[in-house]
Amino acid sequence: MRKFMECFRKLALSIDNLSLKIALHQMINTLRSGPFVDSLCKRLVTNMVDLRQRATKYMRMEELKDFKSSIKAKDNIPTKNMRKQE
Repeated sequence: MRKFMECFRKLALSIDNLSLKIALHQMINTLRSGPFVDSLCKRLVTNMVDLRQRATKYMRMEELKDFKSSIKAKDNIPTKNMRKQE
């Protein structure tokens, strides 16, 4: 999602007088379904700053989830020493 938001920000800045409605509509149609899109549909953003802040929160949540998954995956992989003992 971070890469998408970076591209979206660059594109949005390149368009003069970009309507928030149009930007939001395009974002919702482009992103995969998930908690962030659900959030945008439930409670519309009021301006681009609000959109960026909400996206940042969801990016942090995604990154934390990925981090926890990677830690869990590492914990489940037996080390070489553990394999030798078996």
